[in-house]
Amino acid sequence: MTREFDDNNYNIKEGHPFPMGLTRESDGVNVSVQAPESEPVKLLIYGKTAKKKKKLIAALPFPESGRTGRIICMKVEGLPDKFAYNFQIGSKVQTDCYARYLSDREKFGKRAEKESCALCFTDDFDWEGDKPLGTPMEDTILYRLHVRGFTKHSSSHVKAKGTFAGIQEKIPYFKELGITMIELLPAYEFEEIAEAEEISSGEPVAVSSCVNYWGYTKAYYFSPKASYAGHKEAYTEFKELVKELHRNGIELCMEFYFVPGTRKEFILECLRYWVLSYHVDGFHINSDVAPMQVLSEDPLLASTKLFGLWWDDNALQAENERKHLAEFHDGFMVEARKFLKGDDGQIQPLIYRISLNFQGHTVVNYIANHDSLTLYDSVTYEKKHNEKNGEDNQDGRAYNYSWNCGEEGESRRRKVLERRHRQMRNGLLLVFLSQGIPMLLAGDEFGRTKGGNNNAWCQDNEISWINWNLNQNRASLLAFTKELIAFRKKHRIFHMPSPLRNMDYGKNGYPDISCHGTRAWYPEPDTYSRHFGIMYCGEYARYIGEKPDNFFYLAFNSHWEEHILALPKLPKGKSWHKLLCTGEGKGDFLNEKLLLEDQKEYMAAPRSGTILIGL
Repeated sequence: MTREFDDNNYNIKEGHPFPMGLTRESDGVNVSVQAPESEPVKLLIYGKTAKKKKKLIAALPFPESGRTGRIICMKVEGLPDKFAYNFQIGSKVQTDCYARYLSDREKFGKRAEKESCALCFTDDFDWEGDKPLGTPMEDTILYRLHVRGFTKHSSSHVKAKGTFAGIQEKIPYFKELGITMIELLPAYEFEEIAEAEEISSGEPVAVSSCVNYWGYTKAYYFSPKASYAGHKEAYTEFKELVKELHRNGIELCMEFYFVPGTRKEFILECLRYWVLSYHVDGFHINSDVAPMQVLSEDPLLASTKLFGLWWDDNALQAENERKHLAEFHDGFMVEARKFLKGDDGQIQPLIYRISLNFQGHTVVNYIANHDSLTLYDSVTYEKKHNEKNGEDNQDGRAYNYSWNCGEEGESRRRKVLERRHRQMRNGLLLVFLSQGIPMLLAGDEFGRTKGGNNNAWCQDNEISWINWNLNQNRASLLAFTKELIAFRKKHRIFHMPSPLRNMDYGKNGYPDISCHGTRAWYPEPDTYSRHFGIMYCGEYARYIGEKPDNFFYLAFNSHWEEHILALPKLPKGKSWHKLLCTGEGKGDFLNEKLLLEDQKEYMAAPRSGTILIGL
């Protein structure tokens, strides 16, 4: 059948139900939408007036013969290469939930129109042979950032501030830092201006509306966020970012927050789409809504990294050829912070977290996340300071497992500052010398602060924007972080593909990992103990086809007094040398390895972390 609107001819013929939404094919545009059987459905097509406002130029009815269940479809010939559209179901105009792009949303913080227009466009992007990188899980170093906040501050010195292009300008920084994957907080199309009651926990805030800066709300999950684009349409700028990251050996992971009630099939379709259309390397998904078992078994996602709150090793299919699943939760952060602040009974829980690495999946380890105090703030504030959120400081975590090192907030006292710099290094050592995937919250590598705000969900300002200006102490911490990341990447024993067993299965007289206290081979069982040692035997790298690594001994002391730790005896001809001690000097890696005079005991400095190497 043919319909004529404004001298344009559109030929409507039989379509197919899948894929949903609008799909360009050689013989037209296939259109598929879910609708009640009793409601008539139309495809609304818009043009632009001289004032750049929407103008309806066509309303194409779906033929009733195109219904299958609650899906109705058709194929339309004669549509332009690029056009805006909506659906009319009954008397209600609806935006396509499968929209690949939404128009009129280019400005962040501007309330969207009541009915946004979806955009159908011809995808002619040249990937130049690009494909997802497939970096092994055990070699992954994760860097978590907010697209807008990462480069919005004037100190970022990028041209396209707060955008995908701005991130692309920072690729040399990523390479110098040494990370292998960036993770974006929600970067698909969400409504950032919403009623506060819809997105804030606890009692409603006093204001009627607020900025949903993070994006954990209902969304158009197939559409990259238009206001995160700097120079081009977001769907092109995002692809250019992914392609350039891949050229430089860096993967991209997207976080998706699916609201309760989202169809499981929809979630699977969404993730598949981003892999096929945008070459995304991984997804961080909320396990309470997503079908985790289905996602873990999907053959198309089998080489895509999936991060969730939990995975069940026993339920994973045995034919999985590679580990591509990881737990992402606060377990490591809580135990590490409690140990660093000197809480009782933290030795065994922390040792468990350091060595944790399941057979079928792994874990992500971090010392700070977007909804906690930053690394710097965790050693600067003992109380949250969320007053500017407008909820009388009642929102956010009530307890942060933090220690202010002797003074709440910013300080000029030399001893307080020294403690803070030492504690930040100690926290980074715990993260990067553990077996799971290390994750850095953007800016923690140089001591970023949010002024003690642990729930900056509504702060689109300098609280959330990263300040890139480096003073001497911040530059020193950044240099330390770079060297620590390079150290981890150089030594395979710190990132093994399979769990370490604490057994001598190599029959060389040493287990792959072992724990020590004031007596070698015996960690302190005392609840009040705050010091321990861990030895990694690098010989076990040979069992995964690599060259044997060195012996390493990590000594941690969270007490305010120095303590003796026993050193295991090394094989004949080897001796313990010091590589680093955060409790000495500036706490940086030594230029030359220092031979220990005492090969049986090591005196761990107060509030310190130490790396010894057997040579």
